[in-house]
Amino acid sequence: MEKVDKKDISNARFGQAIAHWRKKRGLTQLNVANLLGYTKGFISQIECGWKKLDQSKVDDLDGFLRAAGRLVKLYEDLYSPERLDWQEQVHLLQAEAELIRQYSCVLIPGNFQTLAYAKAVFESGAPWLNKADIEKKATVRIERSSQVIRSGGPQYHVVLDDMTVLRPVASDQVMREQIDALIQLSLSGRVQLQLYRWGPLPHVGPDGPFSLIASPSAPEVLHAESVYLGQTTDEPHMVRQFVTLFSRLQANARSVRESVDYLRHVKGAYADGLAQVELQRRGA
Repeated sequence: MEKVDKKDISNARFGQAIAHWRKKRGLTQLNVANLLGYTKGFISQIECGWKKLDQSKVDDLDGFLRAAGRLVKLYEDLYSPERLDWQEQVHLLQAEAELIRQYSCVLIPGNFQTLAYAKAVFESGAPWLNKADIEKKATVRIERSSQVIRSGGPQYHVVLDDMTVLRPVASDQVMREQIDALIQLSLSGRVQLQLYRWGPLPHVGPDGPFSLIASPSAPEVLHAESVYLGQTTDEPHMVRQFVTLFSRLQANARSVRESVDYLRHVKGAYADGLAQVELQRRGA
C-alpha cells in the first residue's frame, strides 16, 4: 500500500471507481478489505483518494467486484501514462463529465471539429504524417467527440477567441463548413458558445487553451494545453484561479445570440472569398 501526502486526480478517480463497483455489488469496505488482506480503514482511505492500491491487487479486486476488466483498464490508464497520450486522458475525463468549461484561442476545439477541418489541422501541424495516418487520427478525433457531444452528455460552455474562426487552417469551403457546424451546435442548445472579440483590452486569456472538467465521481479538473503536451491537475487553488479566469472570459465575450450572428458574418465572408486582412477589418 502506497501512502500519499495529498490527493491527486488518479488516486481520487480510481478510489471513486472502486466505491462505485463495491456499492453496485452490495458489498462493504470490510468485504473488500478481507479479500485484499487490508484493514477496513485502508480501504476507506483508498476510496477517498488518500492511498494508492498496489498494482498486484487490481486483478483480484476487479474479479471480486465483477467489473469485467474495467478497473484493470482504468488503473492502466491512470498510472501508466506512457500507454495513454494526454489527448486520450482528456477524452476519458470529458466523456464522464457533467460540466465542461473550455477556452480556445488558436484552433476550434477537437470536440467541435468537422472531419475535413481535423484533417487540415493534422496535415499542417504534423507534416511528417502520411495521408493514412492523418485519416486515422482525424477519424479517431471525430469518434471521440461523438462520445462527448451526445444526447445526455455533459453541459458544455465554451469561449472561442475570434482568431479561431478568422485564421483559416484550410480552404474557404472547409472553413465555411466548420463555422456552419459551430452555428448548428450553438442553435441546438447542446453547447453554450461565445466568441471573444478581437479588440478588448486587457485580454484575460492569451496564455493558451484550457478546460475545466467537472464529473460526479472525482474533483473538478483543470487541463491546460500546449501544442504537444497537456497538464492536468485537481489542485483546488489552481482550479479556482481558472474558474475565475473563465468567468471573466464569459463576461467579456459576445452573448450566445451575438456569437451566432458573428459566426454567420464570418461564414459569409469566407463564402465571398474575402482575403484574411479584409475578414479582420470587417469582422473583428
